[in-house]
Amino acid sequence: MSLAKMLLTFVHPSTAKEQGTMARSDGKTGWQILIADPEYTTAVAELAPRFETLRLVCPADEEGALALASSEIDGLVTQAGPVDRALLEALPGARVVLKLGRNYENVDAAAVRERDLIFASVPRKGPNCVAELALTLILALSKDLLISHESVAEGDYRLRGLRPTQTSQSKIAFHWMHNTRVHEVRGKVLGIVGMGEIGCELARRADILGMCTVYYKRRPLSPELERHFNAEYRGLDALLQESDYICLAVPHTPDTERMIGREQLALMKESAYLINVCRGGVVDEEALIAALAANQIAGAGLDVFTLEPLPAGSPLCQMDNVILTPHIGGGTGTTRALELGEALEEMARILSGEPPQNDLRPGAGG
Repeated sequence: MSLAKMLLTFVHPSTAKEQGTMARSDGKTGWQILIADPEYTTAVAELAPRFETLRLVCPADEEGALALASSEIDGLVTQAGPVDRALLEALPGARVVLKLGRNYENVDAAAVRERDLIFASVPRKGPNCVAELALTLILALSKDLLISHESVAEGDYRLRGLRPTQTSQSKIAFHWMHNTRVHEVRGKVLGIVGMGEIGCELARRADILGMCTVYYKRRPLSPELERHFNAEYRGLDALLQESDYICLAVPHTPDTERMIGREQLALMKESAYLINVCRGGVVDEEALIAALAANQIAGAGLDVFTLEPLPAGSPLCQMDNVILTPHIGGGTGTTRALELGEALEEMARILSGEPPQNDLRPGAGG
């Protein structure tokens, strides 16, 4: 196997002894958990003070160490490390596969099902925060939130000849500014460019709101994952033409540099909005400014920019159909240790007999 594997013994902290909820039925003092991602080595070290027993073994011969310990491994945790049939066959005692993040492209789900293993996920902190911001921008644009706030704060009702009157349950001044840009998102088409962890988190939230999700990525998701996220694949041009909201969630690479430029913006509906929560360089900012100024598209929600901080005096700052945030999508700098800590706590609960909080097995509703 090509993974840099980590084997650790995990025992939940003092609550296990006090409540007995995490005790093993076979009398052993902990669970053997395989962490299938080498980038979590530092996170394991950071977690050690939080747990009674957290022993990390980094052998020179990973294959030999895994063979010796494989029958003792109760579960494995992965974020991006591949979990294939060969790995699962090498772990005959495993009962749980826990995925950090909701996109499980790296896991052989069929092999997991054949073994009748518990298959669950724990949301990742970073993608979760970015998806929350993307949805916030979508909802704020749908309600024209900035203009709605300013019209109330500045008393614009006077421009319409209105006077404040006492309200009651039946007597109100509903929609008193008659802002025609306000609309519902239910039934709108959300186009996600880049269906990785962020895109999948956003698709899940959009589905709850009744949006129709289409997506573009270089390699389409499996039919199983498309059903899981209720999302349909489109080519990039088709996605741009069809979508009411377009959210960019791709990494900034030479291939994605200015992938949204004048030609792509021209494909969008005049009523469509562009959301960028990945990197400023994936958009030709000058072309976007020109499209917004010409009302070629309805608006934009931007958390990232070509230059950061966004220079004072940027034309974007003067546009009433644009919402700007200071690159806050990643949250508060949450570490891998916190992600892995939550995963280990969830693993302990599952191994103790409690149901997964996010069950990925068909029909589980997680």
